[in-house]
Amino acid sequence: MTAATPATESAKSVLIVDDEEDTLKLLKMIVELSGYEAYTTLNSLEALTMAQVEQPDVVLLDVMMPKLDGFQLCKMLRADPKTRELPVIFVTAYSALDLEDRRMESGGDMVLPKPVGMDDLVSAIDQVQSVERTIPKEIKKASADITLARNPLKGFSTAQLSGKVAPSPDESAAKTMLKSPLNPEQKTGDKSS
Repeated sequence: MTAATPATESAKSVLIVDDEEDTLKLLKMIVELSGYEAYTTLNSLEALTMAQVEQPDVVLLDVMMPKLDGFQLCKMLRADPKTRELPVIFVTAYSALDLEDRRMESGGDMVLPKPVGMDDLVSAIDQVQSVERTIPKEIKKASADITLARNPLKGFSTAQLSGKVAPSPDESAAKTMLKSPLNPEQKTGDKSS
């Protein structure tokens, strides 16, 4: 069986978090044989710091771990601005009916059942990287648009808002919105900008 290699020339990195040492070693071997750099830890709490410092391209998480389970750890990664966009794959023997619901609730990208084959693991790593967070970028743009719609004056200086500086064409719409009783320079019935 031949495993796929990373899509880009530069070595990608994978953080592997599992409390079982044999599983950790096996996953590390698969990842490294496939051309990825591997960072590993048996400790889910240590994984948070490693993710912030190493900034891996993908995180592989076990679900059933002491201290923090994989779902809790994933939620914490998603809450941190430094790690929120890291793709997370759960590699787990956990097989409860709520697995998919808990994956989505925690923000994980994918679940692979243990034991996982080499080709399946490498394919999953490649797959979550190819998505490369295009949806969050679109969401960020939409969020910025919503913020601007809620606060159209954001980004304008006090001088611009008071009319002492000529607005640029993009600012005209915001200046039009300012024409109200709150603006003492505005005369009733004046339709000029």
